[in-house]
Amino acid sequence: MVYTDPYTPDRSYYECRDCGYREATDTLGSCPECGGRPRNLAVPRD
Repeated sequence: MVYTDPYTPDRSYYECRDCGYREATDTLGSCPECGGRPRNLAVPRD
């Protein structure tokens, strides 16, 4: 059986891979704290 999660977030949340800084924006290019690369938290990871 395939289950689809009905939840859809209103905003995208990003977290810096290096320092853990979180931001709720679509235009985050690099972390303002350390300059690291942020990742989208809504994307499933295995």
